[in-house]
Amino acid sequence: MSGICVPSRADAWDDPHCARIAEILRREAGIVLRPDKSAAIRARLARRLAASGCRDLAAYADLLDSPAGAAEMPEMISALTNKVTQFFREAHHFTFLRETVLRDWHNDGRTPLRIWSAGCSSGQEPYSIAMALSPPIVPPASAPRLSVLGTDIGSAVLARAELGEYGRAETGALGADMIRHWFEPIPTGLRARRALRSKVEFRRHNLLRAWDFPCRFDVIFCRNVLIYFDADAQAQLWERFHRQLGPGGWLLVGHSEQAPDSMRGRLRAAAPTIYQALA
Repeated sequence: MSGICVPSRADAWDDPHCARIAEILRREAGIVLRPDKSAAIRARLARRLAASGCRDLAAYADLLDSPAGAAEMPEMISALTNKVTQFFREAHHFTFLRETVLRDWHNDGRTPLRIWSAGCSSGQEPYSIAMALSPPIVPPASAPRLSVLGTDIGSAVLARAELGEYGRAETGALGADMIRHWFEPIPTGLRARRALRSKVEFRRHNLLRAWDFPCRFDVIFCRNVLIYFDADAQAQLWERFHRQLGPGGWLLVGHSEQAPDSMRGRLRAAAPTIYQALA
């Protein structure tokens, strides 16, 4: 998906079944699709229709609106919202981790540096975070104890993230030394070694449902996710992210995402796409 989605009337859609799917998506996840997304909805949900045994979109919408559709709901949301991801995308954020967050981190060897990758898709972002803060990129003496959490709403992408298996084209942003250190060859491409996979925990999580994290985070990545929510949901999420950050914690977002006026005095814009919690 690309572009900022804006609310629209259901009767502007050329396909009433796509309009119904879009309304279910908005209701369940706060994500708004434009009426010109009918073709994308049909294409992206083709596999879900087959997997669920539904003959058409009307039957699929009926399934989603029934008690039996609870397990399918996250898969529908994931299919319609999968975002582009790659290793070390937006490289300046990983430089910021090393040069600012790590520099100011009090490394006592016991307290972990807690980082949350919200909307982690197939895992490239949280794995990049773990690599960026581990030897050989940082000196062993400076490397913090890490607690990296990756969450997404779709169980299919999370299962792939936990496997840590990627095609060669997906690892093109990684240098040869990094690939040798962190990955092993498999017939379909590369797999993250256990040493890397053990640094990241993956969990299914809907951003608009209850947050039950046992701790606050030092850094939260939520990049190019907020733009797909409606205005009310965006405002709610900015508030929630702020509450989930520890004092002085950092929130990293996408280039099209900007803190609302309601966050003044609570989030400081340290740089484009980088905010620090003040209170």
